[in-house]
Amino acid sequence: MMLLRVLFAATVAACVVVGCECSSSDELAIDDLVGDGFSAVVPVDERTVKIRFVEDLDDGSVVGAFSIIDFTVVPPRDFVIDVDVTAPREVTLTVDEAFAAGTRYTIDDDSVKTVAGRVVKGTLNFTAVGGASSTATVRVVIGDVATARRHPGGLQVMATVAADGTFSERLEAYPMVDDGAVFVATMPVAVDPSRTLDSSDDTDSSVDRRAYGLLVVDDSGRLASALTSFVVPAAGDVEVAVTVLPPQSIIDEPVVAPLPAPPDDAAPADGVKQVRIVVDDRAARELTSPALKLSFAADGSFDSSFPQTLNLTAMTGDDAGYWQVVVGIKVDAARVADGSTAATFPYFATLVEGGLQIEALSLAVTAPDETPQTVRLSLGNPAWTPVTFRVDVSRAWLNPTGSQRGVRAGEAVYLTGEWQSAVDALGNNCGDAFSGGEQPCLKMRELAGHAGVWTRTIWLPPGRPYGWKVVRCDASTGCGPLNRLVSSAGRAFATVMKNLATDNVDAFADAAVGLVDPINPTTTAAAGRTIDFSGAGVYVGDAIGGEPDPNGTPDGLRMFKQEVPDLVAVVALNPIVTRVIHVGTWRDVNLSNTPQEIIAGSLSVALTPADYDDGFIGRFPPSREEP
Repeated sequence: MMLLRVLFAATVAACVVVGCECSSSDELAIDDLVGDGFSAVVPVDERTVKIRFVEDLDDGSVVGAFSIIDFTVVPPRDFVIDVDVTAPREVTLTVDEAFAAGTRYTIDDDSVKTVAGRVVKGTLNFTAVGGASSTATVRVVIGDVATARRHPGGLQVMATVAADGTFSERLEAYPMVDDGAVFVATMPVAVDPSRTLDSSDDTDSSVDRRAYGLLVVDDSGRLASALTSFVVPAAGDVEVAVTVLPPQSIIDEPVVAPLPAPPDDAAPADGVKQVRIVVDDRAARELTSPALKLSFAADGSFDSSFPQTLNLTAMTGDDAGYWQVVVGIKVDAARVADGSTAATFPYFATLVEGGLQIEALSLAVTAPDETPQTVRLSLGNPAWTPVTFRVDVSRAWLNPTGSQRGVRAGEAVYLTGEWQSAVDALGNNCGDAFSGGEQPCLKMRELAGHAGVWTRTIWLPPGRPYGWKVVRCDASTGCGPLNRLVSSAGRAFATVMKNLATDNVDAFADAAVGLVDPINPTTTAAAGRTIDFSGAGVYVGDAIGGEPDPNGTPDGLRMFKQEVPDLVAVVALNPIVTRVIHVGTWRDVNLSNTPQEIIAGSLSVALTPADYDDGFIGRFPPSREEP
């Protein structure tokens, strides 16, 4: 219950005053619903509503005291009402015909009395919830079955949904089932168009506007997902996608690859220890010309002037991704790992890449005896998890006709995400909060031998999911100069990645909307038709921008750009490589100026008029496993 008080603290009355009349101090007005007169009006089903009061009622005064009116029609419609006092402070009203779910009705109270002799009178509104006909089936789906199956005791959904589908002030349990393709839980949920995902209206005393909420827990009740809010504004099937976290045991048990074998000692008993130093670049493949600057001379003796810089050699086979050098250091038991004087310092090795010495990436070695050893210098932050992000932009539309694809000359692809703490392979700070390509550390690189595939590896703190996207910006300056010149209703990222869709409608709301894979532009559209979009163009609205296509009918000649939801990487302790995400188009596909022209001319650009898909969100984009 403490969790619910934190997550769903606002408990408000589901009614609002639209009129009030008071004639004496013995009457209770309803301008302050909680504390004077009425307490709440509660819709029960398609024909029933309850009114709660703050004082015990005079049963005889309720007969003929109420009317329910539908002012949404002309002329207004009155209902025939049966009245029943179901508790000392509660009246139940039952009407002759079903309410319409989502419609606002007005209750008029004409002089109900309390046992204390005071009169309660006035009007209040409620939003009908309807009955079985206004109940939607909600499917809670986890697509990451591999992670979900790591929870040995199974998973269940805890939701603010009672067994009858109404909003619950406490979390109720719903089992999840592994059907082979996904994990899924199903629950009936009352249709309630007054509930919104916008938390700013949750304290509206006129009606309960809180969204439904759910989270996934394991068999021990530990959280296995973040809190997810959802609403059911209309009848029909609703799917809620949930990202599952790895179980705690997985987060605590990383898989550590074995190190290459220690070197052979060709001259035992010579007082020199043979050490294979390997730099671990398996995750990022960032290094091109690495070397080590060493605090010992060629004969292995300690030298604080760092007299040697030795090039590293790329290892192959099972050890691919490691760079190595084999060195000899003199046996000296006085030199220890925490030594603090010239006589006790350990032997040091510091990474050099491209001629730049990286002080943050160094290691210490000791030689109490001649036993050969392999030591590892890990890139990034060894306490965090390397995550490699990959996108394929080779066929992403740059203009409506598709005659220009990928990125423009002089541009690069930049990663952007919801992380405050991150480092790259060389230890640079890569913290980001969806800055839109303004962080130079998050510039991606094109993968050698795979034109159009861009990749970037960063190290993130484990134990949570991270959202991410990519943008396209100037290769030398990033997106900062561009972002300062554009504005929009949402994030002002002029070049953020987009999907290609067959209809200009919300793909989350309409399952018939097809997503077009730019790598293989055929898709199955509405009514099961397969349409070839290889010769299609991207719809640009009326002239440049303007209203969306009123029909949105897939015809094989046009496609619609839709916002890609935040992509999610669930980070535990083991390295992650994302699928290769296929970028369909960029947000600026129908702007009248290129990013270079906007920057060169210091143009002020409003994205909203040209962003015809505003509010239409696509599903997760097409992708593949191999680059």
